[in-house]
Amino acid sequence: MNEIIKPITDQNTLNDFYNKCKIEKVLAVDTEFIRDSTYYPSLCLIQIAGINFAAAIDPLAKLDMSPIWELLLNKNILKVFHACRQDIEIFFGLMGEIPTPIYDTQIAAMFCGLGDQVGYESLVNNFLGLSINKEHQFTNWLQRPLSQNQINYAISDVTHLINIFPLIRQAIKDNNREEWVTKELEHLSKKELYQVKADEVWKKIKLKNSNPQMLNLLKYLASWRENECKKRNIPRNRLIRDDVLINISFSKPKTISELKKIRAIPKNLSNDDFCQILEVVDKAQKVKREEWPLISTSTSPQISKSSLELLKILLKYCSEENGLAEKVIANTDDLKSILEGQKKNMKVFTGWRNKIFGEIALSLLNGKLAFKMEKGKIKKIDI
Repeated sequence: MNEIIKPITDQNTLNDFYNKCKIEKVLAVDTEFIRDSTYYPSLCLIQIAGINFAAAIDPLAKLDMSPIWELLLNKNILKVFHACRQDIEIFFGLMGEIPTPIYDTQIAAMFCGLGDQVGYESLVNNFLGLSINKEHQFTNWLQRPLSQNQINYAISDVTHLINIFPLIRQAIKDNNREEWVTKELEHLSKKELYQVKADEVWKKIKLKNSNPQMLNLLKYLASWRENECKKRNIPRNRLIRDDVLINISFSKPKTISELKKIRAIPKNLSNDDFCQILEVVDKAQKVKREEWPLISTSTSPQISKSSLELLKILLKYCSEENGLAEKVIANTDDLKSILEGQKKNMKVFTGWRNKIFGEIALSLLNGKLAFKMEKGKIKKIDI
């Protein structure tokens, strides 16, 4: 972009921009934020584009941002994002509501044969034949003033996006996949997707060995850490790492001296932190056994790696044949469930997924399907 565009930093200009946006049917939206040293992302810039105009709004300029929030919640304006999860998380945190309606071109691209989680650069190249200069992708967006090149870089994200939208929407329409995309986009409007429940954070911690009592302690310690990080607005690992929480859960310390001897315990923890951790450990140990986190006692037959790989080959084949990303059809957990004989409440056995992959996967498992190589490509044979 050669046009000189200054970020919006005064209320009158913002209000004028709002009046221009509110009559649009579609707006492209993007954000720039920093999350290196905080729990919550710091919103640094909001870029919005209509068909013939664009602007970057500076939320650090002490503006009344309510006009922007009104645009994001206006049900008559479609908001187009690319890979919108983090953008939506930011807006949800600030507004308490999810922008509506929304369209995510990354999800749409998965239905156009562009692969899993296609990047913005690839999307621009595929639909517009343009290359993006990545020179400013690692900008510290909190710094002020921002250079003209930085502003132009940020705004180009939405000026390209507003032009890509009708092209990708037409590609979806040409393949009769509009309903498929709509169903997939509905998931992005669920509030629970952006709400972190402190008492469930422990489930995301990777464990090699575990037992119910240890998991119970870990659950309480992870919940304590989550709430403290929210209060202090610091990243989880800045306070205490996952592996240290695991070590504490196994050690079950009773004194500050015992706690300080645990491997990799942070040196920057205060005495108050130590006391709180010991209180959490003590509280967790008083929890009744029947209230401890449940351990899976599945008796499903062990899944062979070769069987799983065979289903992965079938998934890849179906993906390529239908111009769909593998991830949007099924994931590894789905494949494992299929091999375990599960069918109930599985998306892969409903709607278009069942026709494209579910039915074929069952045919393979029932010996009614085989593969062969033909001219260097995999072909399936119905038996």
